[in-house]
Amino acid sequence: MCAAVILLPNVGQLVRDKGQMKLPSSAKSQVAQVIQDNWGRDQGNTRQVVVVFNNGSSPLTTAQKNRIKQTVSHFKTSKQKYGIKDVTAANDNAATKKQLISKDKSTELLQLMVDKQQTVKKMKTLITSGAKTQGVKTYVTGSDILNDDFIQETEQGLKKTELITVIFIFIILTLVFRSPITPLVSLLSVGVSFIISLSVVMNLVEKFNFPLSNFTQVFMVVVLFGIGTDYNILLFDQYKEELSREKDVITATRNALRIAGRTILYSGSSVLIGFTALGLANFSVYRSAVGVAVAVAVLLLVLLTLNPFFMWILGRRLFWPTKNFGSGSSSRLWHGISTRAVRHPFIAIALVLVIGVPFLATYHNELNYDTLAELNDSIPAKKGFKVVQKHFSKGTAEPSTLYIKTNHPLNNEKDLKEIDALTRRLKKIAGVKTVASVTQPGGSEISSLYVTKQLKTVTNGMKSASSGLNQIGTGLNSANQQLGNANLQQGVTGAKQLASGTATLKSGSQQLSSGATTLANGASALQQGTTTYTSGINTLNNALNTLNSKQSQITTGVGTLNSSVAKLQSGSQQVAAGLAQLQSKVNAATGTGNTAQIQELKSKLGELNSAMAQLEKSTGSTNLPDISGIKTTATALTSSSTKAQNDAQTLQTALTSLASSNSDAATQQKMLNEIFAAIAQTGTALNTQQKAALTTVMSSIAKSNVQQLSGATTAASSLKNDLSALTTAGNSLNTELNQLNALSSQLSQLSNLNQLAASSIQANTASMQALDKLSSAVQGMQQIKSALNGSTGQTGLTSGSQQVASGLSQLSSGTDEMASQLSQYTSGVASVTAGANKLASNSGTLTNGTAQLAAGNQQLAEKQSELTAGLTTVNSGQQTMYNSLQGLVGQMQTLRNGLSTASNGTQKINQGVGSANSYLTGLKNSAASKTYYVPKSVLQGKTYKQSLQAYMSGNYNATKITIVLDENPSSESAMNKISTIQDQAQKSLKGTALAGATVAIGGQTSTTHDLQQTASNDFLRTATIMLIGILIALMVITRSVLQPLYILGTLLLAYVMSLSITKLISSAFLGQSMLTWNTPFFGFIMLIALGVDYSIFLMMKYREFGNFTGTPIIRIVRASAVIGTVVISAAVILSGTFAALIPSGVLTLIQVALVVIIGLIILVFAIPTIIPSLIRLTYPLKDKMDDEEKFKETEKKQK
Repeated sequence: MCAAVILLPNVGQLVRDKGQMKLPSSAKSQVAQVIQDNWGRDQGNTRQVVVVFNNGSSPLTTAQKNRIKQTVSHFKTSKQKYGIKDVTAANDNAATKKQLISKDKSTELLQLMVDKQQTVKKMKTLITSGAKTQGVKTYVTGSDILNDDFIQETEQGLKKTELITVIFIFIILTLVFRSPITPLVSLLSVGVSFIISLSVVMNLVEKFNFPLSNFTQVFMVVVLFGIGTDYNILLFDQYKEELSREKDVITATRNALRIAGRTILYSGSSVLIGFTALGLANFSVYRSAVGVAVAVAVLLLVLLTLNPFFMWILGRRLFWPTKNFGSGSSSRLWHGISTRAVRHPFIAIALVLVIGVPFLATYHNELNYDTLAELNDSIPAKKGFKVVQKHFSKGTAEPSTLYIKTNHPLNNEKDLKEIDALTRRLKKIAGVKTVASVTQPGGSEISSLYVTKQLKTVTNGMKSASSGLNQIGTGLNSANQQLGNANLQQGVTGAKQLASGTATLKSGSQQLSSGATTLANGASALQQGTTTYTSGINTLNNALNTLNSKQSQITTGVGTLNSSVAKLQSGSQQVAAGLAQLQSKVNAATGTGNTAQIQELKSKLGELNSAMAQLEKSTGSTNLPDISGIKTTATALTSSSTKAQNDAQTLQTALTSLASSNSDAATQQKMLNEIFAAIAQTGTALNTQQKAALTTVMSSIAKSNVQQLSGATTAASSLKNDLSALTTAGNSLNTELNQLNALSSQLSQLSNLNQLAASSIQANTASMQALDKLSSAVQGMQQIKSALNGSTGQTGLTSGSQQVASGLSQLSSGTDEMASQLSQYTSGVASVTAGANKLASNSGTLTNGTAQLAAGNQQLAEKQSELTAGLTTVNSGQQTMYNSLQGLVGQMQTLRNGLSTASNGTQKINQGVGSANSYLTGLKNSAASKTYYVPKSVLQGKTYKQSLQAYMSGNYNATKITIVLDENPSSESAMNKISTIQDQAQKSLKGTALAGATVAIGGQTSTTHDLQQTASNDFLRTATIMLIGILIALMVITRSVLQPLYILGTLLLAYVMSLSITKLISSAFLGQSMLTWNTPFFGFIMLIALGVDYSIFLMMKYREFGNFTGTPIIRIVRASAVIGTVVISAAVILSGTFAALIPSGVLTLIQVALVVIIGLIILVFAIPTIIPSLIRLTYPLKDKMDDEEKFKETEKKQK
């Protein structure tokens, strides 16, 4: 006893750790649990907890929502403190918001995945403390929490049961034996049995995983105290009877053990066999009742050893203060019932059937599998669960989860399509409210991921493409017509004239170069003369005669100057004529017709580009038109633009050189002005008319040349750049046409039409850019034209050349006049003498000026050669341009042929697009279009990744589908739907890529469904084994075949009637219209195992009386009368023991107690009615008549 107490483990913790219901590993809910435990993403070995935030029936206010957000944030930031692995809140995304906020906005849920390493009690305490939110009703619930609350309810109920049982047994035994000592001894022996057996069972559980459940300890208490007290009553009653006959206590004890002990052993053996048979059960809850068998074995050992000890030690004091030890009293009730039963056996049996059949007929085995029914309504977890069922659907609090596990990743388009098809099929099952999966995370279809929506977009694009193709055909025809009307020959002629004018300009430039050389020679001579003049000035005072001798040189120089000016005048006239011809050619080349044609062609290509953009949106298949003509044209255009670019480069170089030369001419003019000033200082100043004429001519020449050549240089640079861009565009166009030509052989199907459109768009864009460059080139030519013609406020190059010629004419006139004035100059020499000294002092300046003039003239001569070379290059480039344009005329026909072919091709494409659109429209309206398709870009996107993480395992080999039913998840209807869902899932995946996948549905409803299947099947199996075991034991005890059948028939009748009556009482007084799922089983084993005792008591007394009389009727009536008191007392005690379960508040215990109590009451009346009646009908008629006569004689003697 002391060892049992010392070695007793922590019973409560063992029940929590090893006493939970265990379904077979093959059950679908257990398969699903294994998949969940290996899910990954930190969700393995976790339990789900739901935090409920509620504001009654009113919507949550803004302040309440903010406080809830703070609570949620607290949980997310304190995961380690609470053991949380994952948090799912309403504000995480749109899908969770839809699922976790009630429609009336009064309730919000927070889902937590909590590590199982901590106990449920500790976890519940921590999370409840953290979930408290000011101004909001907060509950923490979940299946594990509800189960833990049930364990606590059972433990508290057990404590009440133990106390009430002890008090009740003490009172009953005191009344039966009229002694306080007897109850104490009985309770002591049973209590010792209980403590020892409890220690043995719990150590077996701890060390060998012996079967255990929440009810093991409870039923050990009621069975041990119930039958233990019954056995004690039987033993002590026999002992009391033996004391009335024997004065020796030891002899009385021995006789009591021989008679009552044998009955106890037989009866206890049948109970032991019945509970031991439960060890063969498959269901853990049923198998856990085998612990009662261990307790019964210990009880029998203690009762047959410890009780005799007290009987021998106490003797008659065991019944103190009773002094009457007469024989045991008989039961008038059982005697009267058995007497009438044997007299009228048919009536007795008929009466039993009349009473029992209605209960048998009205009983339906509808059981309640809802764990909530076991709990008191005041428990917070149950309140929270009820709040969820009220404000959401009844299935929201405990959704079901369908798992699909394969040996390959499921995050691909093919498998996702099958998952979505299954999701849509599950939605069609009656009673299913919402279905959420990886393809429908919010519980509703995403229309953009279905072929129907995608085909609608395609067909709309096809319509636009058809319209665009019509526009393309029209544009191509128009472009072809415009090209046909274009007069490119005129442009070729203008280019030829431009080249001719440039040649003329080149000739004039050569003449200008010759004149510049002559001018340079004259300047050199002037420099020498200045030197001589300076020397003469120095000796002026001494040699005026020398000065006179030099007058002839002056006259010669003037003559030479006059001749040079005449030549310059002739050259400038030739330049003017050449520029005039150049201007006419440029005007011809920059006509408005070509520009208008270019703009119109650009506009048509823009329309073509827009149409191709519409075509790109759709797909189809047709033959691409022949584009070889366009490619040939693009190649020629590239070649021509390259040559034109080279010509522009040459022209730019020449004009730049010419501008530089004229800039030097301006410097020369400045020097001449200084010379004029120096001559003026000598006193022989030129007259105003001569000076003005010379200055105007030189200034006009310099200014005009610089301005016009600068403008021409800029225009040539722009022309070069534009032609360079045109070359680049042509190369780009040629490249795109090469790509387009390569693709044309491949684009034979409508699905690749968009690539053709894209390539066409790029090619057209390049063409438009090329046209822009060509337009820019034309504009450059117009700039050259403007430079030649001049603009407002600025003289043109042609006009400037004319001004040069006019100025030279004036200069010639001035030199003539200067020659006529030489005589006057000679006469004025005398007057020069007076200023000779002053002139000598300034002769250095004059020398420097003449040196600069000579240098400038030398540079002018050099630049004139560069100008000539530049004009030669320009002339060559223009000739090349002329040849290119002449070739372009022939290529334009090729381009027109290509445009015509393209126009015909667009018509064929349009026909193909129309056919494809008709087919796709039909497909869109068919059932085949309702197919899920996720593009690769969407599948790899950030948004879809969230869905994959939420509904697929860490390695993507498993996925889950969350199913919410619209009814109580523990109801019979919900469990039937689980079977339908499981069958539908397996059928839907047959013939698909997921045909070999493991499919299992988990969740509370699935667990309950598996529990129902397992419990129902194992109940029948276990009950059959138990009945067979008891039947064999009864055959051994009664030494009969029929009597065990009579006994078991009586017990089964009492069992079914008690179930029916208990159901009526439960509905009327407990508010529960159904029995809990385990009530029939526990009621069966308790009533059958314990009720058989009373039958064994009767039959053992019947056999005992067989030693004194051989009439079965008399023996059964006497046995009934004698044993009736014991059975009634035992039934009262056992009923009281089970009645002690009612205050526990646990529905299962209450209903089991009612079944046993009602069953015992029925047996009290059924046993003395059925068994004597059947025994009466068992024997032959002659024996019956003899028994009848002996029975009457016995009755007379008794009276």
